[in-house]
Amino acid sequence: MANKSLILFYIIILFPLLILAQKANPILITNLDDLVSETSGLLIYNNKVWTHNDSGCEPKLYQIDTITGAIITEKTILNAFNTDWEDICRDDNYAYIGDFGNNNGTREDLKIYRISLLDLDNNSLTSIESEIIYFSYDTEIYPETTKDNNTDFDCEALIAKGDSLYLFSKNWINKKCYLYSVPKIPGNYITYRIDSLDTQGLVCGADYNLETNSVSLIGYVYGIPAPSFIYILSDFENNDFFSGNIIRCELNMSGYQTESVVFRDNNRLWITNENFLGHIQSLYEINLLSLGIIKKHETAVCNIYPNPAKDQISVMINLPEKFRYSLSNSNGNCLMKTYKKQYFNEPVKIDISMLPAGIYFIELTSQNCQIKSKFIKL
Repeated sequence: MANKSLILFYIIILFPLLILAQKANPILITNLDDLVSETSGLLIYNNKVWTHNDSGCEPKLYQIDTITGAIITEKTILNAFNTDWEDICRDDNYAYIGDFGNNNGTREDLKIYRISLLDLDNNSLTSIESEIIYFSYDTEIYPETTKDNNTDFDCEALIAKGDSLYLFSKNWINKKCYLYSVPKIPGNYITYRIDSLDTQGLVCGADYNLETNSVSLIGYVYGIPAPSFIYILSDFENNDFFSGNIIRCELNMSGYQTESVVFRDNNRLWITNENFLGHIQSLYEINLLSLGIIKKHETAVCNIYPNPAKDQISVMINLPEKFRYSLSNSNGNCLMKTYKKQYFNEPVKIDISMLPAGIYFIELTSQNCQIKSKFIKL
């Protein structure tokens, strides 16, 4: 009995909270153009959605029409070669393309390309200059093997947070995920293992949501029937991603090569899969609210006054939690947001004097809930 109690103590106290959510049914948004049949990364910037192909394809980024799946435009990345592009992420200024796919576990040319987001968003440019972040794994334990799909030094997932880039490995042997980091500044670095998570599958993509301070991982279980899964990591401090709440959700997608994930907003994930085993390359949506991963607080009341207002609104919520907020117009375009959490159980004043007259929405996000409310600017 004492041994059982000790085991229970370790599970409850020392390990992060792991919740197994129900299976999710991703909703098909659209099939994608054949030009991106090997879609392997997703990025959203200024309401434009971009993807890229993986190994051996052209060093290009493709903007997707999310209604038809057609390619709107493509940008060639200069000073770059697509050995095995596996993921893309961004911060406020740059996008980072991970050329670090490593099925054999013996690559010595691992790199991350850094490009300007302003260049990516410039419609007059058809090509973009890149800078290179070179890195290698700890030489004391690498290389590990020379056999295809028999290594724990493959990597296909990348996020940007703070002053660093974080890599989540795809382990073919032990089915865990190792965490590494490199600086965002172009240079040549050695990366060391920071932490590990027993994902019991192959992690193929990642994204970070600054507003909710959460990470999503996507991947699949190798073999038959090869089910896909997502992880949501939240309630962590700094880069200790595996120490907070960990939710795993199985997707009703077996035999799909799910390769990329991005937070469309605080409530939704968008994912893509490659053309594989008869499953055409496609864009899907996962609603986190419907899974109970993100919860709306049923008793929360958001008071906005005066409403309508001309110069300033006061916002108050009957919850003792810290919230971030964002303002958007009736078209869903975000016009103002804050990353600092603050209490709203006393009136918080927000200057709206610079906004044109019209209908606006305020969305408030805490660790436990999201609240959305409407106001009118005179």
